[in-house]
Amino acid sequence: MRNMTAVLISAISFSILGSCNSVQNSSGADTVIEYPEAGFSRGVNLSEWFQYTGSARGIHFRKFTREDFRDMKDLGINIVRLPIQLDTMTGPEPSYVPDPLFLELLDRVVDWAEEYEIFIILDNHSSDGSSGSTPDEIDSFLVPVWTHIADHFKNRSKFVLYEILNEPYGGISAARWGAVQKAVIDAIRTRDTVHTIIVGGHSWNSIDSLKELPVYTDKNLLYTFHFYDPYYFTHQGQNWAEPSMAELGGLPFPHGAHTMPSIPGSLIAAGLGPYFKNTYPRDGKPAALAASLDKAVQFSRERNVPVFCGEFGVKMGNCLEEDRVRWYKTTAALLDERHIPRTSWDYYGDFGLYKTGRGGSIDSDLNVEVVKALAFTPPLQKKAEAVNGGFTLYDDYPEKNITVQYWRKSSLFDLYDTDSAEGKYAIRWGNLDRYDSITFTFTRPIDWKFLAENGFALQFRARTDKPVEFDVRFIDAENASGIPWRNRYAVTGKILPPDGTWHTIRIPLADMSEQGAWIDAEQRWLESRGLFSWNEVQTLQFAAEYRALPDCSIGIDSIEILK
Repeated sequence: MRNMTAVLISAISFSILGSCNSVQNSSGADTVIEYPEAGFSRGVNLSEWFQYTGSARGIHFRKFTREDFRDMKDLGINIVRLPIQLDTMTGPEPSYVPDPLFLELLDRVVDWAEEYEIFIILDNHSSDGSSGSTPDEIDSFLVPVWTHIADHFKNRSKFVLYEILNEPYGGISAARWGAVQKAVIDAIRTRDTVHTIIVGGHSWNSIDSLKELPVYTDKNLLYTFHFYDPYYFTHQGQNWAEPSMAELGGLPFPHGAHTMPSIPGSLIAAGLGPYFKNTYPRDGKPAALAASLDKAVQFSRERNVPVFCGEFGVKMGNCLEEDRVRWYKTTAALLDERHIPRTSWDYYGDFGLYKTGRGGSIDSDLNVEVVKALAFTPPLQKKAEAVNGGFTLYDDYPEKNITVQYWRKSSLFDLYDTDSAEGKYAIRWGNLDRYDSITFTFTRPIDWKFLAENGFALQFRARTDKPVEFDVRFIDAENASGIPWRNRYAVTGKILPPDGTWHTIRIPLADMSEQGAWIDAEQRWLESRGLFSWNEVQTLQFAAEYRALPDCSIGIDSIEILK
């Protein structure tokens, strides 16, 4: 399929950066520069798929499928930006050879994009703010890894684009970053002279950093920036950066749309009182957003190069829904008026197109107003039907509508162990500290109460060569009105003998018993009160509850709910 698709697409005569458009800023001045052709205009990011996995062996491949690319095409999406944690997908320095499993899975994703003629940006998302600032010597990684990637994809269609590094920031200077980026461009061109390369400025790919880039002679570059203005509006509710805005909510957009909220004392203490009183009335207006975007247009005109907005969006939760919709509608329109292609952050997730950050079905769970604000066309929504029969959780891969996480990263976790009970892959889990866990989160409605009352069971295959004890437990959702009560079943040596062979473990849901609850938000434990509710189940967890298992390896395969 891949080779056939590549042949068909290569027969189409076009160049991504080969058509001319009139680019207009807010003053009405026009300039003609080469911009991506009409088919490259608007899309989304697909975050936390090839990102935050620890390695290629943690990629939840069925999080998105070929059918999702078909659905995105039907929505009107023609660009997918795929964040990839490239620093976790390669072998050791100095060669940084990509993991063959990573390339195998990525090839299949590119197949789907090409099949539906969706541009796919291979975005190196190694710089994400979680591991310190971008080091000066980042070229020692970027040059070899991009040489490998370019060599692998050089014969693919022009629907594939390379993005060198997401949001370089911190200690690296603008001049040093400009030189590093030049070295990477040159390295890519030793293998691939065809595909478009996306470049950006330092300081988190800010608009203002574009002008600090050197003049690159390569004519097949696309210059990216990210846009989250005004930051305190788009990120209200965030708790991962200082100052935390977890307590900030209801900030209006545009300013004056409704009453300003009370500003949390923590932000006042951080010196932000004057900003919300004196500056936000200006920053929170469409005119301020237009003025910022005009800087990108000005850069584009002066350099005669195309620009691209790789990220923009508003976090759901603390922001009022009507304000979020207005911001998306305003920003999308401003970008479209300036003929700037765009990919919002993101498809699933807290900045996504769905009602919740867990995503869901395109037919029942879309945030229709946000989708329309972004000029996409949503299908008619219908009520989602709860699952009330058997289904599979893991069979070679975790199934779609189920997310998987593991804790901690020092433990052994492999979704692609080839020594399986059946099929191609099994889960391998081991070298565990006490309380290490694998968590499966359900993103579609399931009638667990019906299943528990009608004789359904959790069944899986497992094996180990050393004595182990671990819990298998269902956990209620933790939220403002709910406590994460646990309903568990203990797997011991009597159930799973340490003989190295595969055993079938069947746990009737009705045989599980409440253990208690760990309230993560408060970091405290509650003893059992008999309050677990099947109606509130959100996750299934395998957990090393009783002791550390430092020298063991547990195989898990074919996880199902069945009668």
